[in-house]
Amino acid sequence: MSNNTVKAIIIGLGILITSCGKKEDPIVKNNTIIACIGDSVTYGGEHGYVEYLQKYMNDSVPEKKVTLLNWGKNSETITHLTETGHPGPRPFLFDRLDSLLTLSPKPDIVTFCYGMNCGIYGLPSEELFMTYNNRLILFLDTMKRQEIDVILMTPPPLALDAANAHGRIASSEEDVYSWKNPYERYDEEVIQKFKDIILETNHPAVIKKIDIHTPLLQQADKAYDKDPIHPNANGYRIIADTIFKFLL
Repeated sequence: MSNNTVKAIIIGLGILITSCGKKEDPIVKNNTIIACIGDSVTYGGEHGYVEYLQKYMNDSVPEKKVTLLNWGKNSETITHLTETGHPGPRPFLFDRLDSLLTLSPKPDIVTFCYGMNCGIYGLPSEELFMTYNNRLILFLDTMKRQEIDVILMTPPPLALDAANAHGRIASSEEDVYSWKNPYERYDEEVIQKFKDIILETNHPAVIKKIDIHTPLLQQADKAYDKDPIHPNANGYRIIADTIFKFLL
């Protein structure tokens, strides 16, 4: 083996080692403003994962002065669907998105978490999945025009098994699927399809994709009580922990 060949191998190894050891720049920088948009799981009764994330930032990196904004709204969808028996039409994200984007301060990053209500707790269909995907792209196009980075989050699971184990009594009086009487395979056949769409989406506005569905489902016995839709305090901490590790 010639000296030139040896030198080339050494240089190549050096480049490989350097590239493998390179750490990505942190998403959160000084004075970063993060708006968290989603349905009631994001809203969290003002005691959910958004508030946990703010506390984590304040405690861990107070010098960065990171601000979290809670833009969650109960019952909201991106599909513009409402099931029979729901108390009024479900809110539709795009009815308020333009107004949100005029608020001050303007966020540097928006986290996106929709899906639980978007299938209105019924059966899967290709039309439903196409609508979800198209509205997701519409949202991302809007953020790109606004020069706002996006962190996509999968929807959380519909944890029927965990809730039933904690004494939930499923409705037997409803003859249509709804939030009170969801399709028994809604998580497997609808929510997890939304999850796949999120994780497979590539768009220039997206800087990170985070799966919160898997850790919540893996710890569902601790993350849910009688409500299969909304996590308990432990569940919200699981969401916040999952997001936090990607931000710094």
